[in-house]
Amino acid sequence: MLLGTSFAFAAPMLHQNSAHAAEEFRDLYCLFDVNQKFPCNASFFRRWLKFYFPRTGRTSEKIFYRDIIHWNYSDASLIKRDYDLARRIGVIGLLFKKVEHMHVFTIVYEDNFGDRRVAILDFDDKQYVQPMKALLSDVAEVN
Repeated sequence: MLLGTSFAFAAPMLHQNSAHAAEEFRDLYCLFDVNQKFPCNASFFRRWLKFYFPRTGRTSEKIFYRDIIHWNYSDASLIKRDYDLARRIGVIGLLFKKVEHMHVFTIVYEDNFGDRRVAILDFDDKQYVQPMKALLSDVAEVN
């Protein structure tokens, strides 16, 4: 009985140490090396953030928080022609426009060799903005 009770108190502590991910964000676009834009998923851990590239040959990119020099957030609205509507209702649909919102996080960091690198996260889901800002809040933001 006593052994079972002590194990019950120890089990939550063991489980607590096994959870490392703070948040995971899916269906983002990550831009590395300025000319390669890939669909990616981002996971924020205690000491680093990691970008997974599920649909490409590239596996992942890991950035430690201590290596981040600064980051910036910006958003923009783009007005585009609604080609999907034009396909559905015909030529009249080309008269209508739609607004697309883009949220962009730019992260400047040093890689393992001390070189300065830039990672750009581009997404259109507004619900990701506040959690990402909170997770990056310990690192200096550039306005």
